[in-house]
Amino acid sequence: MASSQFQAPLARQLAQRAGRALALFALALCLWTSAGCASLQGDVALAPLYTSISTAGGGREVEALAGIARRRQREFDGPLRDWSLRPFVKETLEENGDKHARFLVPLGSRKVSAFRYVWQLLLFARFERLIDETGHAKWSLVAIPATYWAEDRTERVTRAIFPLGGVIEGLLTFDRIEFALFPLYLRTVRDGQVSTSFLWPIFNWTNGPLGPSYRIWPLFGRVRQEGRFDRKFFLWPFFHWGRSFISSPNPESRWMFWPLYGHSSRGSFHAETLLWPFFGYSADSKTGFWAFDGPWPLVRFLRPGSNDPNGPRRSRIWPFWSSYEGDGLKSHWILFPLVNWTEEEDMLARRKSQFLVPIWQNWDRVDKQGVKSSWQKLWPLYQNYTDGAEGDGTRDRFAFPALNPLWRMPEIDDQYAWLYELVTREAEGERVSWRTWGNLFRRERDELEDRAYLSFLWSRRAYRAADEARVEHSLLFGLLRWRTYPDRGGFWPEPMAPAFPGPGWPMTRGEASQP
Repeated sequence: MASSQFQAPLARQLAQRAGRALALFALALCLWTSAGCASLQGDVALAPLYTSISTAGGGREVEALAGIARRRQREFDGPLRDWSLRPFVKETLEENGDKHARFLVPLGSRKVSAFRYVWQLLLFARFERLIDETGHAKWSLVAIPATYWAEDRTERVTRAIFPLGGVIEGLLTFDRIEFALFPLYLRTVRDGQVSTSFLWPIFNWTNGPLGPSYRIWPLFGRVRQEGRFDRKFFLWPFFHWGRSFISSPNPESRWMFWPLYGHSSRGSFHAETLLWPFFGYSADSKTGFWAFDGPWPLVRFLRPGSNDPNGPRRSRIWPFWSSYEGDGLKSHWILFPLVNWTEEEDMLARRKSQFLVPIWQNWDRVDKQGVKSSWQKLWPLYQNYTDGAEGDGTRDRFAFPALNPLWRMPEIDDQYAWLYELVTREAEGERVSWRTWGNLFRRERDELEDRAYLSFLWSRRAYRAADEARVEHSLLFGLLRWRTYPDRGGFWPEPMAPAFPGPGWPMTRGEASQP
């Protein structure tokens, strides 16, 4: 008992003495390196806690807590490029002054420009404010619960809280929408047709220049527009009949006893439906076109007619096999949605792709100017994107591993992939950046110099000054630093002043360090 009582105070005394010794050592170290402490204006590599380095191309990046906080500049003393607090928010500042922020990716975003402001949180709210060509402001708000509110300098009315009531003008294809305690009352105006509903969709009548329509659902109803269509139903959904394209030389007529059988015809074209929507057949005796569903959507065949040999062509026995050719696209599936390969061409580019979901994703694109882009992902091992942007040089990004099984989504990767990506490589022309998780190792190379960092322990910088190659080294928080001159031959180290906490390289790339 006495021995243990004696050992406890002794241990406390030893701990106190050790703490004082460490404090004195730290003070002496700071005094010894007081000249080097100014290197906080230069590179600092203390990852994953804190990193401030000069990036390839002359920018600057400050990162803390293994990448949670990040701030980047296009030039080391220039304007801000972007900042982020991942995975919560990231804001990018364009050179023209526009700002684009994303939060709770992929749900929230904010865009700010000289004439437009947009804020949205998907599924909840969207606010937009615009300055028109005359300098007047207009704004709109859509929110949950269903709220739509907008104002501009005109007398247009846009106020609605669904389902309580509202008046909206100029929305979608409607000239005006009015409702109160929906579905109790609804009134719409479009192309001069005024449609009024009580207990929508049960009671409705419509009047206007295109003729009257009415319904008492589900007993009977008629919807018509002069010269366009005239459709009727009885005991909806069982009995339907009507005509469309009335003013054309070949109007369409159709009828259906749902779901057993339906028929439609227009000129030489006819279509039959059995047990809608499962079985159907359509054909045009004049063109040779035909299509068959049986049962839809599992089995479908479509063939173009002789008048259009390059028209759409489809064969599908789902999920085993599917093929489509038409509109510049060739797409084939095996065991949908697992295996797919496509070729497509439009006015802008040609593209080929192959997918083995989720293991392999690959596409190659060549635009009309011959600029090539490509994307590969071998999940969960790696992904690589190459963009041969014309005039800027090829941009490339490689990452290992690639745990996200979804399609290429750079914004999601930027906000979340830092949690698990162990190695990344980004290149743009002569500028190349390598990094490992948390910035523990970093390399930044461009046409002026090559910098590499191993956090706390080591750093190397190679560049040219006075038309001579120089290589600078830093060890142990920048306490040991020296320079060599490879062109002189041999190993002639030149001591350099300490730069605690190191490595202390100047932010300006290619600038000679003080010896």
